Amino acid sequence: MKKKSKPERGQDFKADMQTIKNEDVKKLQESFNQYFGANPDEMKKRASKLKNKIYFFGLIITLLFVIVFYLSKNVTFVGL
Repeated sequence: MKKKSKPERGQDFKADMQTIKNEDVKKLQESFNQYFGANPDEMKKRASKLKNKIYFFGLIITLLFVIVFYLSKNVTFVGL
């Protein structure tokens, strides 16, 4: 087996961007279907649950930040 030089390898390869794009779209759809499901009703339910989790954890993080900020400004610690 003889190793090809760069120009020889470059001549053999022809990128078909449309084919590559179509393959990427198929892979993306497959991964989307694995996570959210193929059924539209199931997709809506899972997307709604995900949205609610994001809102819930965002609220918790915001509340924790406000509490820490309040305590750091209004409470004097002994020895500090």
